[in-house]
Amino acid sequence: MDTRRDFIRKTAVSAFGLSGLSISLQALNDPEHILAGAVIAEDVRRSLLLKEGLVYMNTGSLGPSPAWVSQRIFEITRILESNPVVQNWDMLGKEMEAVRAKAAAFLNCAIDEIVLTRNTTEGLSMVSSTLKLHARDEILTTNHEHGGGETGLEYLAGVSGAKVVKLVIPMPAEGVEQVVDSVVSAITPQTRVLLLSHVTTITGLRMPLKQIAEAIRGRDIIFIADGAQAAGMIPVNVKDLGVDVYATSGHKWLMGPKETGMLYVNKDIRDKINPVFIASGYQSYSASSGTRNVAQIIAFGEVLDWHEKMGRSNVEKQCRDLCDYCYLQLGKIQGVKIISPSDLRLRSAMVSIDIEGDTPKSMVFESLRADDIIVKSLPKYNALRLSNHIFNTKEDVDKMIAGLKKYIR
Repeated sequence: MDTRRDFIRKTAVSAFGLSGLSISLQALNDPEHILAGAVIAEDVRRSLLLKEGLVYMNTGSLGPSPAWVSQRIFEITRILESNPVVQNWDMLGKEMEAVRAKAAAFLNCAIDEIVLTRNTTEGLSMVSSTLKLHARDEILTTNHEHGGGETGLEYLAGVSGAKVVKLVIPMPAEGVEQVVDSVVSAITPQTRVLLLSHVTTITGLRMPLKQIAEAIRGRDIIFIADGAQAAGMIPVNVKDLGVDVYATSGHKWLMGPKETGMLYVNKDIRDKINPVFIASGYQSYSASSGTRNVAQIIAFGEVLDWHEKMGRSNVEKQCRDLCDYCYLQLGKIQGVKIISPSDLRLRSAMVSIDIEGDTPKSMVFESLRADDIIVKSLPKYNALRLSNHIFNTKEDVDKMIAGLKKYIR
């Protein structure tokens, strides 16, 4: 006789159309299966729901979740709907709150410094919507920030009269010292907020946040980090980085459920950041947060466990090794210029290329897409961005390179 769990698993396979995919039930239902020994790209890939033959190199926009994540969400939802009020505020509610402790451990901070959010933008917006600035104050950021972070800063400037100053990031940046010096030299006595991406969305530059934090220590500046492109790609230790605020998402490099994220707020500046959403406390559920998506949040906690078991340094090394290979192959193509940093200290798992000559990026992007090669078309530039994650292989890179050679004139 089938157990209740067996029934849910079979129903999940049917509901999500998994039976036709080359995914073993063990890989589907047991994340431990792909954790034996080193992180193996092929095993991680088999646990995903990606279309067969698809070369997916756009985790920087949205990461694919393992099939077991979808199954866990389905299982938790079934439990929730069996008795919504009791489950939501009793057993499942407690499991959801436990995720906050996992998030705190993942970022290396105290549990009373963590808020569970829906994404990076929401976390940054919470901060921008509550900071108190004056008309002569300045907000320093760069010209390579994501629109989600920029929107919050523009709102803050609009309600306070403060000025947003954008530092121009060179493409490619030449070294850590150049980046640190350019940021520090742009700070003035009026600077009150500094927002930088841990890994920039345009070129994948790994911002030397720790060195910048040390350089501005003692100044009356709130240091905010947009970590959307970092968590799940590289280890993140907010205390070591020295930032005051760190916001990130669960649905990019962490490969977790969509609409999940974390916001760290250093307890020393808590009096300066108190939006309505957390007015009743930092708990996963409170009077000011209202009802949450418990299934998504609990599954997100299990994704954090998954990354810890894989070893975040292992994930980083695999991503970086593949990206190094990608750099090498891109350097052999005529008609493209790598605009990501060559300095290994500034590199991440993403590499961006400017398409030279008269070839429009839209033609290359759409042609690659038609060939089932998914990359990112960068706004404002005739450029493409390539993400190298743990499920990608050298074969993926080779297919992408062949596509570029085919379509770039």
